[in-house]
Amino acid sequence: MATIQKRTNAEGETSFHVRVRLRGHPTQTCTFARLTDAREWVQQTETAIREGRYFKTVEAKKHTVAEMIDRYLTTIEQRKPKRCEDVRPYLYWWRSQIGAHLLSNVTRAIIIEKRDLLMQGKVINKKLKSGSTKLRSPGTANRYMVALSTAFTMAVNEWEWLQDHLHAMRANTL
Repeated sequence: MATIQKRTNAEGETSFHVRVRLRGHPTQTCTFARLTDAREWVQQTETAIREGRYFKTVEAKKHTVAEMIDRYLTTIEQRKPKRCEDVRPYLYWWRSQIGAHLLSNVTRAIIIEKRDLLMQGKVINKKLKSGSTKLRSPGTANRYMVALSTAFTMAVNEWEWLQDHLHAMRANTL
């Protein structure tokens, strides 16, 4: 069952707050500027929930990428300490880049943008003379992508923070 509330703010602008509640499913809410958009969303959402197609974003809206990375590192440190040491630098880089994003807001475009930034980054080449730099190799960038993908997989399979593995992470090859 859905309810639509008409709201008017201090400037006199009208919006419509929608709440869809179906037994056995979490409450879904959204706000629209037009009543017709609100009614259309209600119809689509109720149908999708009844047919089992609705993407549950409740948990994904509660957690950030930084929280996922921190929990992943804590979990993996207990199970595979060596693996934790290997992936920590990769995941800290991702944490600094997209850590503030909610899991529900991470898109393929964001991942690809940051992957490209990663590829443009220069690192110190220890094999060449001191102080020289080179671009990261595609293999190194792929290791960064795989580390993030593994963290997302755990968020889906073990913690159920996401319903489905990000399509963005499936494009982890360069």
